Amino acid sequence: MTTPVSPLPRALVLSLAPVLTACVLVAAPALAQTPTTGIEDALRIARDNGVASVTKIELDDGKWEVEGRNADQREIEIDIDRTSGKVLKTETR
Repeated sequence: MTTPVSPLPRALVLSLAPVLTACVLVAAPALAQTPTTGIEDALRIARDNGVASVTKIELDDGKWEVEGRNADQREIEIDIDRTSGKVLKTETR
């Protein structure tokens, strides 16, 4: 025979509601910043924007930083937003 489990007291549930709401509000911005542009996407975007060969790629400060050379063998650096995939900066030297 199993012993019935009593539901949580209403007062306990009501006292936890603000805490749970605060947890959701704190976690939401972190979830919104989850990278949606992966490394393969960043490489494709970089190539579409003039990078012929990649020498370095890293995720730093919310952006992909891609370094390499363009078709003329000049150094090129492209910064790509990790959530939107938007090119933030292109620099050729």
